[in-house]
Amino acid sequence: MLLSAKRRRDDGGAAAVEFALVVPLLLVLVFGIIQYGWYFYAMQSGTSATGDALRRLTVGACQDNGELTALVSDDLGAALQGSLVAGPPTYKDASGADSATPVAGGSVTLTVQFDTLDLHFPFLPVPDGGTVIRTQTARVEDATPAAGVTCS
Repeated sequence: MLLSAKRRRDDGGAAAVEFALVVPLLLVLVFGIIQYGWYFYAMQSGTSATGDALRRLTVGACQDNGELTALVSDDLGAALQGSLVAGPPTYKDASGADSATPVAGGSVTLTVQFDTLDLHFPFLPVPDGGTVIRTQTARVEDATPAAGVTCS
């Protein structure tokens, strides 16, 4: 009887040691899932916000870079956790030559760069330091917006 009671006490210490060895790995795994999940959410939000702003540029709306930045900022929502640079858009005419203004039949390219959440958890580097860059190109449909058309 005395021998089995002593054996049970020794097993409890082994379980505590095993727990102490497993918990750090489990925490890295859980926080890694959270960190990378948030980063991929930010990438998807950035793609969506860039696409929305680009669609407005292709029909002649959002010619003002301040309005464009405000639109992208609103679309990003919680994914934006720092600085934001949206544009300025670059234009090409139908032949592919650079253009200072939008030309119907040409193309417009928009690049959006913003910082997203970084938990600063040890051993979990965030890709690109938490900076998300999204670039998209589309065909310009209308270079002159209708009267009263704004970015929002």
